[in-house]
Amino acid sequence: MKRYKTIMLIALLAGMTGCGSLRTLTKPEPEKETEPEPTYNREAMNHIISGAVAELLGQPKNALVEYHQAAEIDTSSPGIFLSLAENYFVLGEIKSSVRLCNRALALDPDNVDALELLALSHEKLKQYKEALSAYQRLRDIRPYDLETLYSLTSLQIINRNFDQALNTYHDMVAKGLDDPEFRLRIGHLFLQSRNFSAANTVYSDVLQSAPENEAAYLALAATAKAQKDTSKAIEWYHRAVQQNSDFDDAKAELRVLYEKKKSWDKAINLYETLVAKDTTDLTDKLQLLQYYFQSGDTLEALSFAQKTLDEHPKSERAFLALASIHKLVENDEKAKEIYEQALQVNTGFLTVRRRLRDLYVKENRYNDAIALYEPLKDADSTFVGARIEISNLLMEKGDTLKAIQQVEDLVSDHGKDWRVPVTLARYYFMIDKNQRAAPYFDQSIELRADLPGLWVLRGLNYLRMDSLGVALQNFETSLKKFPDDPEINYYTGFIYNRKREFSKAIPFLNKAMEIEPENLQTLLTLASAYDELKLYEKAEDLYENVLEKDNETPLILNNYAYHLAVRGIRLEYALELSQKAVQAHPDNAAFLDTMGWIQYQLGEYTHALEYIKKSIAIQDNNAEVYEHLGDVYFKLGDKQKAREAWERAYELDNNRESVVQKLSEVDHN
Repeated sequence: MKRYKTIMLIALLAGMTGCGSLRTLTKPEPEKETEPEPTYNREAMNHIISGAVAELLGQPKNALVEYHQAAEIDTSSPGIFLSLAENYFVLGEIKSSVRLCNRALALDPDNVDALELLALSHEKLKQYKEALSAYQRLRDIRPYDLETLYSLTSLQIINRNFDQALNTYHDMVAKGLDDPEFRLRIGHLFLQSRNFSAANTVYSDVLQSAPENEAAYLALAATAKAQKDTSKAIEWYHRAVQQNSDFDDAKAELRVLYEKKKSWDKAINLYETLVAKDTTDLTDKLQLLQYYFQSGDTLEALSFAQKTLDEHPKSERAFLALASIHKLVENDEKAKEIYEQALQVNTGFLTVRRRLRDLYVKENRYNDAIALYEPLKDADSTFVGARIEISNLLMEKGDTLKAIQQVEDLVSDHGKDWRVPVTLARYYFMIDKNQRAAPYFDQSIELRADLPGLWVLRGLNYLRMDSLGVALQNFETSLKKFPDDPEINYYTGFIYNRKREFSKAIPFLNKAMEIEPENLQTLLTLASAYDELKLYEKAEDLYENVLEKDNETPLILNNYAYHLAVRGIRLEYALELSQKAVQAHPDNAAFLDTMGWIQYQLGEYTHALEYIKKSIAIQDNNAEVYEHLGDVYFKLGDKQKAREAWERAYELDNNRESVVQKLSEVDHN
């Protein structure tokens, strides 16, 4: 047989073919036969070298040209046809790869590289029977190759040849397969195909040889659950925990099952057994404590929590657990006493400190809360954190200037600690000093661009400054980092909505809705965009969806009422919705305008005028409301006041084409 690749080229290309087996089972070493010295056709060899170089440069099309030229010179080389097949496979021309693999195999029926590529190509084309045949041929050539046997088993399962697959699995075991992970993977294939008997056989086999393998217990339980046999699943989880109390996944699964059914007695029995088995395991004790409380046995929960603390007197978690029980039974005084005791044991219990702080704040004891952090404010490890905690408490107390000064004092020496500019930006944002907040938000983003919430706050700060363009740029930049963040998508769409670029707004709002389908704010904004584009059916579907979730919120009632009023349909229903909204918020300008416009559509122009004038008295910078006012005056026969109202609408928004048209018509009448 002629071979046109030198030893050097074979070594060079070995990593490129991707067809070699990765693992083998133990097998006897055959006697090596002396192979005849290969001969080469120089011209074909030159093309093969050029093709190999093209492959190394990532140029499969150029490689194909060279290999095709080599094949024209010598059609007897399986290596050339295999190289052609490999490059067609890389280019996604799988049928050509199959054809050329078969040509290589016609010349060399035992070429394992060609068989592997042929099997992969058939799998790619979802021609599983043909792939199965290729793997069977590979198995005959390499009976101890683990990857081949695994691929053969998986294809036998896909083709639902379950008995053959199980026989192949047993063949692997007989030839030395002892890797539990690999055997479990085969069991998972059976389970996915819902062949529960074969899956159980494999999993039980693993468990017998590796009784400390938690995954085998979990797999047997999963098989029982797939057969809707919860009792059997629980039995397997129990056996796992009995085997090893550190099998946390098995314990977690048991907790889920017991909590779902509220089987507190069984959960308590399990954890009492675990605690008795290992009295040092604090996690199991805290879980048992939780079950005592959930079962309604508060006294036992308190008693056991105290006992746990006595046994673990230096554990923050033990203090937190006991205090939490007292808080749950509304005994804050006892909880505070426990937290204070904990801080005497260890001043580094930061969670305890926060919980105690919250109780002090609840009672408006801000000075006591601040005093908790005073000892920490000069320590290196808590210098910045403690001072920010104190400033937060001052801010909550209402001492805004002092709170801001506390953080500004940190800027010179600790300005590179991201918490400092973030806190200052947040404070200035809270007190509506948006210009002061802006540079601190910029600095925060420089330090922590990985926090999507920061980008959102910075964008909102720009919105408050009426800097729509800069706000939009902020959100569009952040979308490149967080394309699936619902808030960022929402505000991008919201700004386009504000800019009256409704078609651009809709994709972002839709994305936000896909991620958070229950977010009413997103649904309402999207419905509004559809309204503006006169895609009324889509808008109505959204409003109906929102009303199903919430038929009491005034904003929802108002927006749907206005939608119906604009369309001039179901006006009595619109009036009912609008009345509920106005009753809830009688001084809301938008709600009053909606009521006025419904009255206008009903022909009640005097009532319409009353509500629209009330709306303008509250907020006099809305072009749409002034347009409505002009429409009402026109219907009442007062063309002069109609013109004045429309002119005001045009001043506020000179892009309102409907206003331009009305002014033109009133001047010609």
